[in-house]
Amino acid sequence: MAWPRRGRSRSPSRGWRGGAAAGGMGVAGRRALRAGLALGALALVLQGLRGWLASKRYEFTAAEIAQLARHHAGLDHELAFSKIIVELRKKHPGHILPDEDLQWVFVNAGGWMGSMCLLHASLTEYVLLFGTAVDTVGHSGRYWADISDTIISGTFRQWKEGTTKSEIYYPGDTIVHQAGEATSVQWSAGTWMVEYGRGFIPSTLAFALADTLFSTQDFVTLFYTLRVYAKGLLLEANAAFSTWGC
Repeated sequence: MAWPRRGRSRSPSRGWRGGAAAGGMGVAGRRALRAGLALGALALVLQGLRGWLASKRYEFTAAEIAQLARHHAGLDHELAFSKIIVELRKKHPGHILPDEDLQWVFVNAGGWMGSMCLLHASLTEYVLLFGTAVDTVGHSGRYWADISDTIISGTFRQWKEGTTKSEIYYPGDTIVHQAGEATSVQWSAGTWMVEYGRGFIPSTLAFALADTLFSTQDFVTLFYTLRVYAKGLLLEANAAFSTWGC
């Protein structure tokens, strides 16, 4: 007598595993879609930011700041700085911080240590005095901004990425650091300069504050830095409202 064949039963464990695999692929697909959308949105934001930076009107030019600094190069740096501040206030009234807001603040970044005095700051520009009273060396940082420094006193050595030789700069020389570049930098004791930056300035704060946050943990300096930058932004906001007649 022929026995009836039994149908092959489906293993419950196989069905569960197949469903789990399909569910995992679905989760992975959703994550990939979200990542793609986020990258696309970021690309649009960066493109819009680039267009805005290229088309907007700027208060200062790198050539103007460099020429002004060269005119006072070789003087005692404190005398030169006081003259530069006076001339900038004449040429750009309402855009240079008042004396009561000028403050020398330590900067620790890329392994080096210096001090800055911020004169002007906005979302797209800054002008500051910078220097060091001691020998210091480190990494320049890589920014979304073009930065130029004109030396008043002392010497500055720069070793550019991809080269095997360094260059030394002297009073009256201007060093240009293009957006995206990285160099090794060295200041001799008593080197002071005038610096101008143009680009998306908030992006430079990550490098400028990294050593303060994770190395020195000097939160007083962190407070001073953020406070003076906020004062610069408020000054520019007031200047913009005055221009618009608000």
